[in-house]
Amino acid sequence: MTNTVEAAVEGRAVEAFAERMVGVLNDASLALMASIGHQVGLFDAMAGLAPATSDQIARTAQLHERYVREWLGVMTTAGVVVHDPADGTYHLPTAHAASLTRAAGPGNLAAVMQFIPLLATVDSSVVRCFREGGGVPYSEFHDFHRLMAEDSAALQDVALTGAIVPLVDGLAGRLDEGIDVADIGCGSGHAINRLAQTFPTAVSSAMTSPPRPSKPPGTRLRSSSSPTPRSKFAMSPTCRNPDGST
Repeated sequence: MTNTVEAAVEGRAVEAFAERMVGVLNDASLALMASIGHQVGLFDAMAGLAPATSDQIARTAQLHERYVREWLGVMTTAGVVVHDPADGTYHLPTAHAASLTRAAGPGNLAAVMQFIPLLATVDSSVVRCFREGGGVPYSEFHDFHRLMAEDSAALQDVALTGAIVPLVDGLAGRLDEGIDVADIGCGSGHAINRLAQTFPTAVSSAMTSPPRPSKPPGTRLRSSSSPTPRSKFAMSPTCRNPDGST
């Protein structure tokens, strides 16, 4: 009797774990499709639509209907999108859009899903390292900078001037009065552009002059004692928004 009970318990445990792993597989597939939906703008397009057909959604997002239809099938099966088979329409509920659209800012989880396919691109290299040792070079993560720039920009849009700048006592006032600002390692330049947009007296200019000679150890860098009429945001020529704007 005891052996029978133990076998039954073990059988249920095996089945439960197998179901869990199938769920992981399904969710991993959903993550990939959510990443695609974010990149091609499908979540954003659907958030502004009443229930619509796959053709209407494709035209709104300016995409090929055949692919949009298959994507909608995945989203419907996963419970992300609501489908009405009677009229063939699809709808993204407002509660779901709150976590899946660019309007959600840093709360956009669809954007975060992009890191899953990024990690998948180095899968074979990681397998090789398990067998041969070594490591995966930074250069193999080809889309990393784009993803980090997008992730950072979403946070900067909602928090940079309203929450982050005020953390430094008096900084907002000094920017209004006029100080020189240099953004080092600014990536796409979105942060410095946001500062320039928020403070109307700011001037955004590319740093065209050659860098100054480095100072000997222990030398203090001094700022000019004369007041400046405006804040100057200096950035390298590569510090531009993804669309090329400054």
